[in-house]
Amino acid sequence: MGVGSVPNVEERVSASLNLVYDRIHKFILQHQFCMYFDETGWRDKGKRHFVWLAACQQAAVYRIDRNRSAAAFQRLISGKTWDAPAVTDRYAVYSSFKTHQFCLAHLIREFKKYGERDGPDKSIGTALENELRLSCKIHGQYREGKISLVERNRRLGARKRRVEYWLDDGLANGSDAFSKICGTLLEDFEKLWTFTKTLGMEPTNNLAERDLRKLVIWRKKSYGTRSERGKKFVERITTVAQTVRKHGGNVLHLVQQAIKCFYLRNPPPLISEALGF
Repeated sequence: MGVGSVPNVEERVSASLNLVYDRIHKFILQHQFCMYFDETGWRDKGKRHFVWLAACQQAAVYRIDRNRSAAAFQRLISGKTWDAPAVTDRYAVYSSFKTHQFCLAHLIREFKKYGERDGPDKSIGTALENELRLSCKIHGQYREGKISLVERNRRLGARKRRVEYWLDDGLANGSDAFSKICGTLLEDFEKLWTFTKTLGMEPTNNLAERDLRKLVIWRKKSYGTRSERGKKFVERITTVAQTVRKHGGNVLHLVQQAIKCFYLRNPPPLISEALGF
């Protein structure tokens, strides 16, 4: 196959997957599953772009945008007012969510960095890192069926009080930067514990980070894209492939069937008949 034929094939595959992509996107916008949002860098024509992701246990949708901004996020969710539960990092564009969980894994990494400093930041940062790690471990034991919901909440109640104590200590005695983050977290303290009140919610954004991982590897190998049709292909093939994998399906088979249906002018196959996409 000639090098010039590759983008032509990609364009036809994108067209074949358009309806499947739209079904997945519509499913994510309309259902009240707990959602996980994230974004990562991308390159198009050598310029900085961003891949935005909305994911849940059942599906994942990707969108490449020139910007990392509130407007770019609104384009991902089609301007919808988001009222479903959501887990994210502390990026400001997510601050309007009604039921919002801050990713504890991000905070653990952040406090670990402060724990490597000298002075009060070291002891307080290490204490906060350990408390949040233990909180995630306790929830993991509940998820695996090793402890009951009542026992999980009892143990997490103690951790919650300890985290609040150390944040107060960091606000009063930490460096300027550390004091600022402690103060910010105290203002949004309940967003560290939303997962304890929301069924099916995780305390970390690991699901979204795992779904972004393959695109990060793709970016490092290919240096991104060079055209609108290239971006469109990346959005569609990654959305369809990752969603099919979540349902244990065969990605190649689904794409083959979609291409056949495209040329026969038939509707593309469903990934999940039960969920309607």
